[in-house]
Amino acid sequence: MATKSICLFNHKGGVSKTTTTFNLGWSLARLGHKVLIVDLDSQSNLTGLVMGYTSINDDEMEAFYESRSNLTMQPIVEALINGISPAEFIKNDKGQLTSTGHPNLTLLPGHLDVADLDAQISVSLKIASGIPATRNIPGNLPLVLQEIAKSSGADYVLYDLSPNVGGLNEVILMSSDYFIVPASPDYFCLQAIGSLEKNIKKWHREITRFKEDNGFDSKSFPIKNKPKFMGAIQQRYRPRNDKPAKSFDAWINKIRNAIDIKLAPTLEKIDCIIPRAEVQKQLEGTGLSAYDLAHIPDFNSLIAISQQLSKPVFALTDEEIKTVGKVFGHAELTMIESRDRFDEVFEELGKRIVSLTS
Repeated sequence: MATKSICLFNHKGGVSKTTTTFNLGWSLARLGHKVLIVDLDSQSNLTGLVMGYTSINDDEMEAFYESRSNLTMQPIVEALINGISPAEFIKNDKGQLTSTGHPNLTLLPGHLDVADLDAQISVSLKIASGIPATRNIPGNLPLVLQEIAKSSGADYVLYDLSPNVGGLNEVILMSSDYFIVPASPDYFCLQAIGSLEKNIKKWHREITRFKEDNGFDSKSFPIKNKPKFMGAIQQRYRPRNDKPAKSFDAWINKIRNAIDIKLAPTLEKIDCIIPRAEVQKQLEGTGLSAYDLAHIPDFNSLIAISQQLSKPVFALTDEEIKTVGKVFGHAELTMIESRDRFDEVFEELGKRIVSLTS
């Protein structure tokens, strides 16, 4: 199968975007798919999550990035800023992707220098028609990432973006096949839905004009400008009787309504959304409605064990919960039951994603 790209994006921070990228990647890997997760946030939180917040010290991390046997965003950014073509970089770089705790899941680690490329792309999108030497810059990053994913044999590539509306996020989202919006039940996330609607409409118009002004063929240009919105993942709420507590449920409904009233109609006009009926079909019998792909409550104390072991909460073993979590008796049983519920939620989410992208 051809590699399918999914972008996880919300320019409001604190919505568990990075954790969702890691967990979804692991879920798809467990279903037998080869998955590449790409850290495009200059803070490199996804990289820290995979490699271990506490297990690697600064000297080891410095050695990791200095070794050309490891492929990271650092040499990619350096090459593209220095005008090296994607084809030349792919031909000459011999670095390897970073393994994770699952054999089907690999990571392309992030780097602080990604922010430099972000600025270059933003400028190039605006001046390329007047300065032709810059016309290839916006498409170069999507192209090199697509080639890396293809050469790795990935069935899926998941992009973890930073919470901003810069040029890098623009070209990656608009070059992806699909995108998902992680959301948290609060006022600022509700505001972000309206902002997303305005920015994606603006980006679509800007990329269309950019391609036309610079004579790029839509079929071969790496920024296809047709990412399909799959839905939101509503998360980070406190549950009560396995459902969101009343105050959180109110915000979840407001966010869903904002997607229905503001975001979805705009995306339909520019052909950047999976039809509601197709999403709803995948949600039959779940109690969810389009465009909510999943409801995921707080991980609570499981998250500390998960981060320490660099694996999702739903992949923790009974023994890991007991020994690393240092719990026993009722607390241990409660955490195992929570792990099992998360396991079910993420397995179903993974299957939902596979069906929607088939």
